[in-house]
Amino acid sequence: MSTEAGGDGLITVLGYGSLLSQRSALETVPSLTGFRPVRLPGYRRIFNKVGVVFFSRHGADAASRAIASCSTEAMAGCEIICSAFDVPEEDFVALYEREHRYRWVEVRALDEAGMPVQGRICTSSTDMDYRLNKCVTQAEYHRRVGQYYSGPLWRDDILPYPRYLAFCLEAAASQGQSVLDNFMDSSFLADGCTSIRQYLATLDPPLQWQGSREQYSYRAR
Repeated sequence: MSTEAGGDGLITVLGYGSLLSQRSALETVPSLTGFRPVRLPGYRRIFNKVGVVFFSRHGADAASRAIASCSTEAMAGCEIICSAFDVPEEDFVALYEREHRYRWVEVRALDEAGMPVQGRICTSSTDMDYRLNKCVTQAEYHRRVGQYYSGPLWRDDILPYPRYLAFCLEAAASQGQSVLDNFMDSSFLADGCTSIRQYLATLDPPLQWQGSREQYSYRAR
């Protein structure tokens, strides 16, 4: 089992949303190996980032509040079940591009035997940090974001993009009931208070997510 940026030339990545799906991860990094579940104490999921890809590839409506993708944030007393997988250092750039709006941090998770797994995970950022440290020029920001969406990226008033949330739920369920339950109870709306389980209970009509794996792809246009 590799460690983060280990001597074997592999980087361990932790996935918690669409990257809970091995199929989705393989779309971006076909060379990945060692796909496995891990637990990450001290973090929760939060749907507080505008998914620019929903506009550029999936026809999302900028007037809608249902445009959020999933991030993470440190939170004492919480624990999320993630996927862990290893990618060659030279192929990590593809994931870096896919998750460009996030901030990458190094964390220590636990495998099924309770052994530490050190890797990288995407976590929440700010609009200021993204503009200053990830987009060198206004032209680059326009290429990556502005041509598709003109508002702030990190918001506390948005809701999950339905097809994306359905895909995340399906990916979690494919790994077992305990992973699905963890996703529902350790994931929150952008308000930071409402769990995904609570949110799903309010939807009328209900979100039909079972069997949805063919309805969302990161690369779909």
